[in-house]
Amino acid sequence: MLEFVSIKVSPDAHDDLATQLTAQSGEGWNVVSIVSAGNEIVAFLSRPVVATTPASAAGWASTTSDSAETTIPTTTPTTTPTTTVPSVPADWYKDPAGRYDFRYWDGSKWTENVSRDGVRFTDPPTK
Repeated sequence: MLEFVSIKVSPDAHDDLATQLTAQSGEGWNVVSIVSAGNEIVAFLSRPVVATTPASAAGWASTTSDSAETTIPTTTPTTTPTTTVPSVPADWYKDPAGRYDFRYWDGSKWTENVSRDGVRFTDPPTK
């Protein structure tokens, strides 16, 4: 099962969107889509819902009986720390400044590569 959130910013705050997406990716969120909606840029994100089991519902292994002569060992799974990488893939997206049809996102920031009507140009990103 997945849970979803969205992040909305104005077109002139695209740097803020990149910062927010990077922070969200550290919490396990993945970008589903980034769209231009009127005078906003909306990023839709999803992540798996982690099911938790309450301690009171530990199951049959937690019960003991006077006639039981063996014990069931419990192990705690170990986790290794993972490095999170922003999950916004490098690709052409709607230009957040709205000056061109598309601007290239290199996976960490907007680049100077833009496109209008299928023709490529270079234009420094605005802040």
